[in-house]
Amino acid sequence: ALPILMVAVVPKVTTIFDNLGQSLPWYTQVLIFVSHALSGYWWLLLTVGALSTFWFRRWHRKPAGRLRWDTLMLRAPIVGRLNLLVAVARFTRTLATLLSSGVPLLRAMEIGRNVLGNSRLESVVTEAIGSIREGESIAEPLKRSGAFPPMVTHMIAVGERPGQLEAMLENVSRSYEADVDTRVTALTSLLEPIMILILGGIVGFIAMAILMPLIQMNQFVQ
Repeated sequence: ALPILMVAVVPKVTTIFDNLGQSLPWYTQVLIFVSHALSGYWWLLLTVGALSTFWFRRWHRKPAGRLRWDTLMLRAPIVGRLNLLVAVARFTRTLATLLSSGVPLLRAMEIGRNVLGNSRLESVVTEAIGSIREGESIAEPLKRSGAFPPMVTHMIAVGERPGQLEAMLENVSRSYEADVDTRVTALTSLLEPIMILILGGIVGFIAMAILMPLIQMNQFVQ
């Protein structure tokens, strides 16, 4: 609705400002500029958007590009922590289930690596598998990477000592799944008022940019 407003409605309303013979407020000038850009160069904007999408998908298909993007997603504000929690919950849940079913540890970690959905974390698990083959514990290479939360590596280390790794992994997955549900609920409840504020702010800006010059013109005439 906003693009239609900017392209179809605003240009017709702002044409009356051409005959005012007075300087317009900066916010009205910004509105006119954006409206003219959208209405006159929409094809260029669509082309740039399509080319950007094509380039991003091509770059993301490459291992280096996917690794860089997934690393960035883990560091992103708000969603980065959520992505990490989801990935760790999947990994620990899968690992606990496989180990409880009698699957060997290394094979279970290889399967668990595939459910992470993040190439950065996948590379950490791959390195951990190699370290475990050389005789290291499970927790130590994960802790050394710095990619997994300290609580996860600590609980895995505790679980390795008495041989209760499956139970510890189950506890981690249950805790992180609960945390994910809490965060998703909170973000969902905040999304609607945030969108209302953003849209209301944009519409308010457009209304102010159109009405203020008209009010000033009316005062000038009087």
